[in-house]
Amino acid sequence: MSDFLFRINPFYKFTFLVVFATVITFIHSFWMNVWVFGACIFLLLTGTRPAQHIKALKILIPVTVFAVSLFFSGLFFGGGATGPFGGISTASTQSGMNMATRFYSFVGIGLLISLTTDPYALVKSLRTHAKLPRKFAYGMLAAIHLLPHMKTEYQNARLAFRVRGVPVGPLSLKPIFAMLVNAFRWSEMLSIAMISRGFYE
Repeated sequence: MSDFLFRINPFYKFTFLVVFATVITFIHSFWMNVWVFGACIFLLLTGTRPAQHIKALKILIPVTVFAVSLFFSGLFFGGGATGPFGGISTASTQSGMNMATRFYSFVGIGLLISLTTDPYALVKSLRTHAKLPRKFAYGMLAAIHLLPHMKTEYQNARLAFRVRGVPVGPLSLKPIFAMLVNAFRWSEMLSIAMISRGFYE
């Protein structure tokens, strides 16, 4: 299986996808959205390894739920609908389809950059080709390194609430609040570390 997408310079790949996403932001076309998403999926299937295919599938499952929600939002409340949950017209159906496929197109572009680019390689390439200031590059690397710790902290917070007998549902904000408190503390420690290493104005 080819993995040519991994061999493309991260800076050029990132720049192209950002510019392309900006362009299609101003183009409201159902077929354009379908074409963009189809092209992204084709590139993922032909230019990545099977492990990335599985990751993409896992991401597309919740994405599909949001896309269906957007479709029905446009269907019932889009252009041409005469009232809530009624008066479905061709225009409102088209509006719902445009919203859903537009969401898919941007997700496809995001999958291309996230599943085929190493974050460290991207920051290094931005530093080399885009002359990204070293303090921003250091901050981006620190943020990338911090993300797995935030996930672990969230799981620990949920476990701590359960140990204390506090009910924590899937949508509970209690563990998220505890995680954010620690995130603010980590950011303060990170800023002190950056200043100590000379990353300041």
